[in-house]
Parts: sequence; structure tokens; C-alpha cells
Amino acid sequence: MNTRPHHQRPGFTLVELLTVITIIVILAGLTVTALTWMPRMAHTKKAVAQKELLDSAMFRYHADTGVYPVALDGTGLAMYYVLYGDGVGPDGIRGTADDGPVDGRPDDGATVYLEQLNPATNPLGLLDGPPGAVPTRLVDPFGNAWHYGGGRENWPLMNNRNFDIHSPGPDGVGTPTNPGPDDIHNW
Repeated sequence: MNTRPHHQRPGFTLVELLTVITIIVILAGLTVTALTWMPRMAHTKKAVAQKELLDSAMFRYHADTGVYPVALDGTGLAMYYVLYGDGVGPDGIRGTADDGPVDGRPDDGATVYLEQLNPATNPLGLLDGPPGAVPTRLVDPFGNAWHYGGGRENWPLMNNRNFDIHSPGPDGVGTPTNPGPDDIHNW
């Protein structure tokens, strides 16, 4: 029989170690979730701000010309043409005799309603395509094309009597006729 006093060795018990590891795993999970959620939320707020900017510029355009551009497309280029004055001539209406070429610059005498659509600078990242070139589409912060619908001819296909602006949002799924729960639109 051992008569020496029993000394405990310093250290942690298995339960203490498992508790600490569990807490670290929970904190790591919360951090990863927050890090993936925050950029998505920031892009969503930026998309809403872009939509409001486009919406406001379209109302100013309508106040001057009395019309909304006729289009129903998934590129948003109808908004680019009239809001930047590229290919619309002094009357601001695309498809009339005074239209200039679409060349990435406002036509002579055309009103620029949204300078941020300048292809040379593209300060808001709204334009898809190489810097300075004619854009191929207007894009939201998620890289999806802004959809535009306007003109009396398209009323039966639109959600808004004036014009539709629609982004399929973070998941890239959804259309103006079948919007998803995270879509961004003006109706």
C-alpha cells in the first residue's frame, strides 16, 4: 500500500476542455455567419440606393419629355440611353430623327439626367463592359442585369403604370413577372 499523499497534477479535466472547445466553435460559427451576411446586406442596400437613383432620374426624364422609354428588356440599356443622353438626340427620345450614334458619350444637345452612367468613369459600377466603351447592360451590385419595362405598349406586362425597374437580388433568381422574395424593384 502506498502511504504517500496523493497529489493531483495541474491541468484541465475533459469536461472543461470540451466546454471551452464548444464555446470556441460556437463563436467561430457566429463570426463566419456575420462575415458572409454583412457583404450581402451591404450589396442589398447599394442595390436599393441604385434603384432609387434610377427611379428618380426616370421621373425627371419624364417631366421633361412627357414619355418613358418604350422597352421591355433584361439589360436596362433603355435607361442608359435616355438618362445619359447617348443615342437620343436633343429631344431625348430614342427612335426619332435627331438621334446620334450610341458611342458612350451624350449626343449634342441631349440632357444628361444621371452623370453616374458615364462609361468612362462608371463611378457606381452600374455599367457592364470595358471602361469607356458602350455598355452592354446595367448591372446591380450582385452582377445581375437591371430589367426595365416601360411604355404604354408594355402596360399589360408591367407591374407599375409608369415603368418597372427590377433586380433579381442576391440570389439572382426572379423576374419582373415572377419576383423572388429578395428581389429589388420599384412596385
